Amino acid sequence: MQNRIVSIASLMVVVASVLLFLAGAWEIMSQRLDEGNGVMCLAGCLLAAIVFSYRFADPQWLDPVSIVKSR
Repeated sequence: MQNRIVSIASLMVVVASVLLFLAGAWEIMSQRLDEGNGVMCLAGCLLAAIVFSYRFADPQWLDPVSIVKSR
């Protein structure tokens, strides 16, 4: 059950990251956000979407207990 909750929460973070990425791109195109801040915003959203999409696919991928067990 916990893996399902982690998976659903990860999916919600991925969707939110994609929406924030699109909002940041819109802010850059409408010139309300300068290029430097826009690049940082887009990079952060993209990084969060990538990391949490892997976690959505396999909820135990970032589980600290599995990292300790493997060593």
